[in-house]
Amino acid sequence: MAKIKRVAIYDMDGTIVDSLHRYRTIVDEKGERIDLNYWRENEPKAYDDSLLPLANQYKADLADPECYVIIATARVMHEPDWKFVNDKLGNPDYLISRPEGCTTSGGLLKIAGLAKFFNLNNFKGAEFVFYEDNVHYLKAVCDRFNIKGVYIPSKQGH
Repeated sequence: MAKIKRVAIYDMDGTIVDSLHRYRTIVDEKGERIDLNYWRENEPKAYDDSLLPLANQYKADLADPECYVIIATARVMHEPDWKFVNDKLGNPDYLISRPEGCTTSGGLLKIAGLAKFFNLNNFKGAEFVFYEDNVHYLKAVCDRFNIKGVYIPSKQGH
């Protein structure tokens, strides 16, 4: 394995993947948030998602032997999701996703999944960059690990 100089961490939805065709929000006493029931009902349509412009950089990072690529998503990964990643997006070096039934916040989920990389010798001295469309997740992860964050504006950043 080549020396890792960079670690690129990508959120999926709204960052490198457009899944708006199966996404909507609701407004209630908690404010505006993702309609999780609608999202879950439409999970079988994940293969119909499309790539966003940042996916080109993601694919270039995959091809760079000095870059370790991580997807950190709050999705529960099912067969259509894996098929999309395998066929259209490209497999990352590592993928963090939500376990079935898990209700942990997306920010904490991503922090827990990423924590081990900061203690591994292969990643000592590497530059870490996190690409995320949810400003709360971005701040939580970047503050926790003191890494660079890149906010990607989207209509899915709830």
